[in-house]
Amino acid sequence: MDILNAQLILPDEIRRGSLSIRDGRIHRVTHTAGRAKKSAGALDLRGGFLAPGFVDLHIHGALGHDMMEATTEAFRTITDFHLRGGTTSLTLTTLTAPHADILRVLAALKPLHNQSLGGSRIVGVHVEGPYISPLRVGAQNPQYVRPPSQPAEWRELLRYGKLVTQMTLAPEEKGAMALIRALRRNGSIASGGHTDANHEQLIPAMRAGLNHATHTFNQMSTITKRGPYRWAGMIEFSLAHDEILCELIADGKHVPPIIMKMLFNAKGRDGVCLITDATKGAGLKPGTEFELFGMRARSTAHTAELVDGSGLAGSTLTMMRAVQTAVQQGGQTLVDAVRMASYNPARQLGRDGEFGSITAGKRADLVWFDDQFRVRGVWLDGELRHQS
Repeated sequence: MDILNAQLILPDEIRRGSLSIRDGRIHRVTHTAGRAKKSAGALDLRGGFLAPGFVDLHIHGALGHDMMEATTEAFRTITDFHLRGGTTSLTLTTLTAPHADILRVLAALKPLHNQSLGGSRIVGVHVEGPYISPLRVGAQNPQYVRPPSQPAEWRELLRYGKLVTQMTLAPEEKGAMALIRALRRNGSIASGGHTDANHEQLIPAMRAGLNHATHTFNQMSTITKRGPYRWAGMIEFSLAHDEILCELIADGKHVPPIIMKMLFNAKGRDGVCLITDATKGAGLKPGTEFELFGMRARSTAHTAELVDGSGLAGSTLTMMRAVQTAVQQGGQTLVDAVRMASYNPARQLGRDGEFGSITAGKRADLVWFDDQFRVRGVWLDGELRHQS
């Protein structure tokens, strides 16, 4: 198949051109000054944008379903919805829950690892909690929060190997250093989140392998004062260290635009990955109520929040809208916003040689959208899975 007359969003620029797909891979990328003549079987984008498929490292649900249901129906509904928002690869994300429930999810997803049920490819599981700080619970259920002080418990999770692509934990909790080292041996991302750690606790954590920050600015420690001295928290530590890739829920609500700009200025184009952190409320009408493992929440016009008004409850984002927000409210170029939604997360997964950019030889995971950020088409392994 050939795709013609696209504005190709490449790693460092946008260029008018075309590409050919063979056996599910990008076969050739061609740059053209003018308009290419349409051939039989080719699709003419007429100047529409063509980007690498987006990669979401942090996503819980959509359309009233949560991945903790551990059913094929839930997985299919969630991945179908997010494919339509431009996401071609994702890591389904757990909630803080009883150990048996997390194991049940991993068991259900094991046969689907690196597979698609028709929607986005499931490249792994992000285990968010239960090893988080009781002081930074957010929309997680505090009943199930506990320290990683029992290695026999978390070793059961890591027996699923590469399926566990990421774990969010509080580095200051008892047993966290051993868990971070075990995650890195497993090839998993060790991410600081829902944490009250200070910089003295974070330095050894980074040396042990901590290399990621979960939904930066949300439910993490910041600068504090002890006597005459100031101590940095997870926010400042993440901004200061190139070793830490910072997630950003780019809905303009979890992190206001001025702080989004601060993050982009501090970390640059290679230090941020856009995420949705979408929960059950994604795709539902504003005002619709739903439950997050015992926590009551509702969707709003722009995000999701706890019913009691005490905090946010994930987002209602798609990755396409995250890219749009990064450009329109965060002041990023389209090239850099797309990079944060595709190449950076693929690199963090160690799979940037496979997908994450429009490069010959990589999987033909592609998203076509217009100048109003409306998704027009999505390809997975060269197959057009969605068109509007």
